[in-house]
Amino acid sequence: MVNYLRFSKDELYRFAVEAFTKIGMPEEDTKIVADHLVTANLRGVDSHGIIRVPYYIDGVKKGLILPKSKITIVKESPVSALIDGGKGFCIVIGYKAMKMAIEKAKKSGVGIVGAKNLGHVGMLAYYTKKIAEEKLIGFAFANAVARVVPWGGAEKVFGTNPLSYAFPVDEREPVVFDIATSATAGFKVKLAALKGEKLPEGIALDKDGNPTTDPNKAFPDGAILPFGGHKGYGFSLLVELLTSSLIGGLPSTEIPHHVVVQGGFFVMAIDPTLFREYEEYTKDVQKLIQKIKNSKPAKGFKEVLLPGEIEERTAKERLEKGIPLDEGTLRELEQIAKELGIEPPRPLD
Repeated sequence: MVNYLRFSKDELYRFAVEAFTKIGMPEEDTKIVADHLVTANLRGVDSHGIIRVPYYIDGVKKGLILPKSKITIVKESPVSALIDGGKGFCIVIGYKAMKMAIEKAKKSGVGIVGAKNLGHVGMLAYYTKKIAEEKLIGFAFANAVARVVPWGGAEKVFGTNPLSYAFPVDEREPVVFDIATSATAGFKVKLAALKGEKLPEGIALDKDGNPTTDPNKAFPDGAILPFGGHKGYGFSLLVELLTSSLIGGLPSTEIPHHVVVQGGFFVMAIDPTLFREYEEYTKDVQKLIQKIKNSKPAKGFKEVLLPGEIEERTAKERLEKGIPLDEGTLRELEQIAKELGIEPPRPLD
């Protein structure tokens, strides 16, 4: 049985800001990263939430990323940009790339930005949802350290290589989709080990290429399978081509083996009014949503859900009741708090 304590979003935000301030990150950047991590926890994506704090700080200590860096625009056009993050702090570079894509889309209809030489950019839904909140359609892709085998293979070639999209909808939350192209996110394997849980069948291999449900055998020496067999493999390859071959980010096989490091980040914003009036677009999206929501559920299901609906409901529940953290995660946060000389997160009464 895994025991949990619950924390307010403000308390976890406070802890993250103080931790990143201690390692020399600029104040505005600490707020960006803290907001990102707490948002991930609120949405139930705990593998990309506050648990990342010790690992990001370890990456800084090892010189894999810098707490502050100079961002360079390598190449730019009215609709695109390629930026070099200067080995900068993950989420901060991703956030600035997203803002640039939004600005270009508002001026030119499309904004496409590639970012390389940066750390781990976190939960991709964070970026696409913010794009959708600007009444734009958002796409985001990122590759990562090689932990995933190609379909039919037993050698790690790809990262978990996530992708996300978000479509704005008036009078409701955007439709947000965010998945790893692997059978599970790599850090979820790490979380399963912390919690003492087994992995589902058919998602991981041990170091010898044999199927395993033991997260300690799958991470870090084993491998993860692509989702859906050859279909996930194809999407993983798509992400790799966009984030390494196209923009010059590191391919997954050349990324240092640390969870704080990324290959490349590719983000795109599209203005729906390139094709039709915004009201016409949203009217048809609403009609499609109603068709989906009103469709007959399959046996064993109470309703048909849209992508992102579970996460939005989880966020509402966690805002009211607090964000649950397991004992393994708390031990890691308490240890880094002790090292930095700050107060660890205080649970709700």
